[in-house]
Amino acid sequence: MLSFTTSQAFLDRLGLHIDLFRYLLIGGLIFTRIFVLGLFVPFLGGRPVPGRIRITIAFTLTMFLYIPVSGAAPPSIPQTGGVLFAFFLKEMLVGILLGMPLAFMFYGIQSAGNMIDNQRQLANARIFNPALGAQASLFGVFFYQVALVSFITIGGHRMFIQGLAQSFETVPVLGLPPVQEGLTPLLELMIRLTADTLVICLQLSAPILVAIFIADLILGLTNRVAPMINVFEMGFNIKGFVGMALAYVSFPLIYGQMKVWFLKTLTAIEQIQNLFLK
Repeated sequence: MLSFTTSQAFLDRLGLHIDLFRYLLIGGLIFTRIFVLGLFVPFLGGRPVPGRIRITIAFTLTMFLYIPVSGAAPPSIPQTGGVLFAFFLKEMLVGILLGMPLAFMFYGIQSAGNMIDNQRQLANARIFNPALGAQASLFGVFFYQVALVSFITIGGHRMFIQGLAQSFETVPVLGLPPVQEGLTPLLELMIRLTADTLVICLQLSAPILVAIFIADLILGLTNRVAPMINVFEMGFNIKGFVGMALAYVSFPLIYGQMKVWFLKTLTAIEQIQNLFLK
């Protein structure tokens, strides 16, 4: 506190009558929420992005949001260590809750591509997905990149940032949100969002999986009729071609379903704010 007192006295001598501790505290709380959220949201950086870039993005958004957030903050600020620690812990929790639904959605879309390649017997052909910092199959990375571009194309990033700005109204930086209905509705919503990851995976990969199943069925019948044919070796070529062909033929359907899940995820983020963040 001595450094704050010295700096505050120096500003007073210069004729700048501002509360330095208040400015730094509010800015630090805003920055914490945005930075933690950026670890989960791909278009705000993601974990593989260098820390300096993530910090720059979080600092830039903090500058844009600082004036309206600080204007709505109460004039009196508690300066006890326990309360300040609770404020920063709360901001981290809010950032995680707002970022996890989008992370679940993108993981589900990538899992659909992984499942397709697994059924095409190309699961071992894996490349590095820099957006998630992990290995993924060929179609997994392709679906992920398409989903990311589509999300930005329809303006999902603007809607998400708008929801982020609204979260500072529902959960003020200098206040602890009251849990009106307890943690049960929030936990149920997070469990449902986690389960939707599997639903997304199955819906997006269903056309290709059905086509590969039919190809397997035909190959099985061929093996029964003509046992001398090497059906196992033929399956690699046939299922690989059928899976790739159906993936591109059904791409408009997959793309449309991605948009549906984008809107559902943004609605879920709003529901989180209504359930817990108010």
